[in-house]
Amino acid sequence: MASVDPKPNNTCPLCGGPNGCGPAASGSFDTPCWCTTTPIDPAALARIPQAQRNQACICRNCATGVNKPTVT
Repeated sequence: MASVDPKPNNTCPLCGGPNGCGPAASGSFDTPCWCTTTPIDPAALARIPQAQRNQACICRNCATGVNKPTVT
């Protein structure tokens, strides 16, 4: 059975900023992430491009709706 390790991706796939993921930064799921205690906006999750899903966490600002997409 293969072991599962956190992906070392510290960049939010929505805004490109740091995502603050504890497990990604430490390389261990023993380090908790901020997202375990913060409600995540379902609309933010829906905006993650399919190719980037399950590759990196989004940041707290994107997850809570502080960073919203701009309409042009």
